[in-house]
Amino acid sequence: MNFALLLIYLFIYIIRPSEWVPGMVGVPLLMYVGVLSVVAIVLGVISGKTPNVLSGDVERMMLGFIVAICLSHLSHGYVGGAINSMEKFLPSMVGFFLVITSVNDRKKFNVMILVLIALVSFVAYEGIQQYKTGYAIGGLESIFENATSTDGERIKLGRIRWYGLFNDPNDLGLLLIIVIPFLINILMQRKYVVPLISLSLVIPALYHTNSRGSMLAGAISICSYFLIRYRSKKGFMLGLVLIVPLLLLGPSRMGDMSGKEESAYGRIESWHQGYQMFKSNPMFGVGMGSYTDYHELTAHNSFVLVMAELGFVGLFFFTGLFYFPLYWLFTYINRLKYEKSDSVDNGLICSSYASLFGILTAMFFLSRSYMLIPYLLIAIILSIISICFSKFEIDSTNIIIFKSHYKNIAFLSVVQIICINLFVKIIL
Repeated sequence: MNFALLLIYLFIYIIRPSEWVPGMVGVPLLMYVGVLSVVAIVLGVISGKTPNVLSGDVERMMLGFIVAICLSHLSHGYVGGAINSMEKFLPSMVGFFLVITSVNDRKKFNVMILVLIALVSFVAYEGIQQYKTGYAIGGLESIFENATSTDGERIKLGRIRWYGLFNDPNDLGLLLIIVIPFLINILMQRKYVVPLISLSLVIPALYHTNSRGSMLAGAISICSYFLIRYRSKKGFMLGLVLIVPLLLLGPSRMGDMSGKEESAYGRIESWHQGYQMFKSNPMFGVGMGSYTDYHELTAHNSFVLVMAELGFVGLFFFTGLFYFPLYWLFTYINRLKYEKSDSVDNGLICSSYASLFGILTAMFFLSRSYMLIPYLLIAIILSIISICFSKFEIDSTNIIIFKSHYKNIAFLSVVQIICINLFVKIIL
């Protein structure tokens, strides 16, 4: 039941039929399926059929992050803000818990990844059609922005997009990036049909988003895959060989990428304003969704956004959500006794973490702290840990049990705050 709901949920979240399919426009399909999913998860936990969703450190970090979102408004006496913020974060929360409660074996994992690839490939195809004809299915048009070409001329630049949450080309880029390492991994297994078809759609679509951050994140994800897979100079060089053409042939807006460029300066100024918001409310922040009430531009950095809107409490749990999966990678990847470097488990680990590194890179340039994509990847990694550890007869619930990790997370949160402040002071 939960797994079927997950696949339906991913379809509605990515394809967005409520925003372009005649007869469905305006119907809150995602909300209906989300409520049904919450009921199914709760009933599963009560009956014992579903694992305790709060049994692990990452799950508890998610719960803490949800509480931090509520406290960011309740600390100011704004109950309505807490309710509205929970409604906005609900899709990410539901998607996260659907994955960790339903994807518990290799067969389900493979099905989920193939469905994810199919959905993203459809969006990529529509993006290419939008670039060629000016319209995607449903009549969605590209957006046009002023930009500087590589020869210094000012031009009108078309950027493809998708519906809803992916209406911004940068967000569409995030969606495309998530599947690239998984496609490379399938290709490495000498299964050519799916990855070659999908990559021939995803890579051009990523290019046509003309998103500098997304292109850089895609390059990082590809390089990370080979670096983690081979853990040697060979892996690094192979990844480098593949990403150099991607960067050299990158979008026209790459020519604008400099500290003196107006948008870059605006982002740094916004980080400064975010730090000022944090100083005014260091514990619980100014409230989720309130950043632009204090500054005209958003943070353009997911961690700065959380720091400003949710304060130190929110930043602690947000950092913890990424800390524990990354800790597992760096601690255990060299301890797993793979017979061959091309083992199936090794490929799963490499592709999931490469995708996460790419998304983290994009999140450094974008304010995407509350959308599903990063939490979906974290949940995917938790499923992979469970699948891989079952093979080696290791209790996955005992991966991370040391309380010192919470001190490390607090320390990293403080370091982020200090570094942001120092960086802004040096640049501005």
